[in-house]
Amino acid sequence: MSQRAWLDSQAPSWLRPASLALAVAEAVVIIAQAGLIAWCLHSAIVLSKPLDALWGLLWGLLAVLVLRAGLNGLRGLVSAHASAGVRQHLRRQLFDHLCQVGAERLRPLGTGELVTQLNDHVEALDAYYARFKPQMASALIIPAGIVVAVAFQNWLAGLLLALTAPLIPLFMALVGMGAEQLSRNQHQALARLAGVFHDRLHGLDTIRRFGAETREQSRIAEFSRSFRQRTMAVLRLAFLSSAVLEFFAAVAIAMLAIYIGLGLLGYIEFGPVATLSLGSGLFILLLAPEFFAPLRTLAQHWHDRAGALAAAASIQPLLELPPARRLPTRPVELETDRPLNVRTNALTFAWPGRSAVLHGLELDIKSGEHVLITGASGCGKSTLISLLAGFMSPDQGEIRFGSMDQADLDAPALARLRTWLGQTPVLFPGTIADNIALGRDRTSRSDIERVANLCRVSEFANRLPGGLDTSVGQDGFGFSGGQAQRIALARTLLEPRPLLLLDEPTSGLDADSEEWIWKAIRQAAERSPMTVIAVSHSPLARQWADRILHMQAGRLMEAEA
Repeated sequence: MSQRAWLDSQAPSWLRPASLALAVAEAVVIIAQAGLIAWCLHSAIVLSKPLDALWGLLWGLLAVLVLRAGLNGLRGLVSAHASAGVRQHLRRQLFDHLCQVGAERLRPLGTGELVTQLNDHVEALDAYYARFKPQMASALIIPAGIVVAVAFQNWLAGLLLALTAPLIPLFMALVGMGAEQLSRNQHQALARLAGVFHDRLHGLDTIRRFGAETREQSRIAEFSRSFRQRTMAVLRLAFLSSAVLEFFAAVAIAMLAIYIGLGLLGYIEFGPVATLSLGSGLFILLLAPEFFAPLRTLAQHWHDRAGALAAAASIQPLLELPPARRLPTRPVELETDRPLNVRTNALTFAWPGRSAVLHGLELDIKSGEHVLITGASGCGKSTLISLLAGFMSPDQGEIRFGSMDQADLDAPALARLRTWLGQTPVLFPGTIADNIALGRDRTSRSDIERVANLCRVSEFANRLPGGLDTSVGQDGFGFSGGQAQRIALARTLLEPRPLLLLDEPTSGLDADSEEWIWKAIRQAAERSPMTVIAVSHSPLARQWADRILHMQAGRLMEAEA
């Protein structure tokens, strides 16, 4: 589907008929306004009618002016409501779809670029639905109505308007092709700038430690300068095209004014000029600027269209990304009362554009086993853990938890069966206790304290002024990597699940913290029996495991403890 067709499909079904109805009403009001002004002046100047005889026309003119202002306001309200609805729906749709696509497939895009898509690129569609789409209806209806009204008075004047009108759409199309490409480049530059800025903010501490502040400031300044130049290129094209369109409109109106003026003075007798009167001449002259006004406004909003097409070119591919997992088709009765045995059958998976990472992998883990998976970096260990966690679906094969097929489990069911801990802990602004009980409002304080003691969170929290109620900064600011990992582990073990998946949970930790984390996992499994599958290179993990599997060439084989 083309970008324009996609943009039109997002608009509410009532927007087009409402815009056409308002445009028809506005055309009638514009013609009536010009007719009342022209007839009022004709009556006063040519027919020499007194003021008392003109009050009816003046009151009618006032009513028409008020009605026209009301129609403009109503059109603004209708289009703004449509635009807000489209953007709200699209943001929700985009967010929900990205959640279904999953973090693994979105990782190459970067957080900054995704935030720009959800914010700035969706916001760039506002002008398309709030201004361009309604103006398209006005540009179709109002000039056509004016040509018909003018042709009834003077067919030659109507023909002149009809012949000059196509020049503006033609020039808009020529300008639009260049403006669309410039707008697309601008949107891409904005996404890159947002990604760079987001990455530098997250790595601010590392940048400061290496003394690279000046170099990174220069790089960001260079990105900003490039984006400013692209923006100015778009603006230059917009102002240039507006000036040329104004020139064409002014020339056409001048030609019409010369024709009517010379005709009224009797200097020309070409065409139906003899039938012109002061009233009909004024009527035509008053309608001439109104004829070009919608076309000139559409030309101004044509750049809004180019910006929206550029935004759609970046949003549409995101919505076309396949979901990480196929949605289940039937309900499944969960088995949550005992540890799960995990089996895979001919499991195959390949990342897009790359060769297969897993080749017909077979795995059979008994209920309650503690299994360690080892192997060289990049051999597919983390991919296997992500597949077992349900973050994405395999290309071929199946994963079974007991008698349940993972493909039949939706996200809430998976959340009740397994829990997962990665090598990069994520902490949110709040207290330590809030981070442990994340998303579980009914958790008692005693349970939080119990798991905090188990994972040795209390050991460092008790030395802080607020204990477990000490505030956590953005991204865990103020806490070491080991402390953050203990908090994340406490969150994971707060409500034990039948299956625990660990992806390098002790990466980058000191030996003491690592030893306590493996001990805490063992104690938690003794308290609430669970099947544990861990990926790690640590020698301490070998001491912890009941069984070790080595991954090589996308397959698993038994290894010595």
